[in-house]
Amino acid sequence: MKIECYPIGDFEENSYLLREGNEVVFIDPGKYGSFLISKVKPEDKVVGILLTHGHDDHTGAVDDLVDEYHCPVYIHKEDESLIKTVGSIYAGGSKHPITSPVSTFEDSLILGNFKFKIYHTPGHTSGSVLIRYKNVLFTGDTLFANDIGRTDLYSGNDDEMNESLKFINTLESDLIIYPGHGPSSTIGQEKMMNYYLNHTY
Repeated sequence: MKIECYPIGDFEENSYLLREGNEVVFIDPGKYGSFLISKVKPEDKVVGILLTHGHDDHTGAVDDLVDEYHCPVYIHKEDESLIKTVGSIYAGGSKHPITSPVSTFEDSLILGNFKFKIYHTPGHTSGSVLIRYKNVLFTGDTLFANDIGRTDLYSGNDDEMNESLKFINTLESDLIIYPGHGPSSTIGQEKMMNYYLNHTY
C-alpha cells in the first residue's frame, strides 16, 4: 500500500491517490484533473473514485478523471444531491456539479483488490463518511488533526456530529487518519489531544 497526498486548490484540500500494486483509487480529487492524471503511471489501473462528502473542493476533478479512466464514482446517498445540483455549499449544491454517473456507498466496497469499510458519519454534511482501508482512515472534513469540520453549512448538524464523534471514539487507537485538510494523525493521538473528541456528550 502507498498513499500519495496532494494539497491543492484554494483550500489546500488533500487529494489522495491510494495504490495497491498497479491499482489506483482516487479519494476526494478536489481540483486540477490534469495534474492528478500526471501522477498515474502508464502501467497503473484506476479502479475507482471515492468521495468522503459532496463539497466541491473535494470533487472538482471527478469528471476529468472519469473522462480519462472510465472508472466508477462513489458517494453516500445523502450527499448525492450536493454533487448534482448547481448552487453553493451554503445552499445545497456545487459550483461545478458532477455530470458523470455516480453510485452510492454501502457499508463495504470492493474495487479490484481493494476492500473498504465505509462508516457513515453525518455532521459536516448529512452524507459524510469515513473510508477505511486496512489500518488507515480517510476522514474527509469530519475529523482533522486537533479539530473537526464545521457544521454550519448546508446539511451540517451539531447533534449528528456529536454522535459521529462518539463513534470515532470507539475506533482503534492505532488507525492512521488522513483528513480532507491538514496533516495526518492517529485516532489515538486525537483521543488524547482533540478537544472535540474529549467533549462529546
